[in-house]
Amino acid sequence: MSRVTVVPADRLVIVDDQALTFDFNAPGRMHALQWDGLQGHIEWKGYGHEQPHNEPLAADSYADRVAPYVALWEEEKRRLEAEAAAAEEVYNSLENVKARKLATIDAETSSAIMAGFECEATPPDTNTLELLHFSYDSFDQQNFADAAVSMQLATASDGGIPTTTPWNAYRNHTADSKGDLVILQLTAETFLPIYAAALNHKATKMAEGGQRKAAVAAAQTVEEVETI
Repeated sequence: MSRVTVVPADRLVIVDDQALTFDFNAPGRMHALQWDGLQGHIEWKGYGHEQPHNEPLAADSYADRVAPYVALWEEEKRRLEAEAAAAEEVYNSLENVKARKLATIDAETSSAIMAGFECEATPPDTNTLELLHFSYDSFDQQNFADAAVSMQLATASDGGIPTTTPWNAYRNHTADSKGDLVILQLTAETFLPIYAAALNHKATKMAEGGQRKAAVAAAQTVEEVETI
């Protein structure tokens, strides 16, 4: 037989250390029932001149005094398990799996864009063309856009607009290290290929994300979605 604890005031039934709370009927003066698997007792509250006391429960009391609470506990456990299974079925439905995958793809695409890109440039400390890493987080994307406008205006104006701009790049960049800072001095001519590389980087990552999202939309099964 199971170990059982019943506390009506707390709507609590514990069977073999697994507690469930739910509404059930019990005698009004019953404070708690304790059953150790072989025997137990009921703790009764006092009433009027009657003092609180414990009523012993022998082994043959289980069927009438304890088992009904175990049956209620088992019914509630089955209800909760069925509810959880239904919720899991909804959670794992094709529609919801697709929605979560699309959100993941958007996040991964954004992360890939903001991770930056590689482009050749000529640092002033070596005066030699080399492949460098350029940051492309939201702050740097705005810097690129501002610099592009500035370079365009400088070319078209008679003065007052800076014709060069300092720009940060990095040697020896890895996924775990930003690398060694290199400060470039860019003109409109040397800025243009880097700006083009930035735009191509973003467009490429967005296209890759778009292809993955189209594959998700076309998927017919959860297994297909999980492979995208």
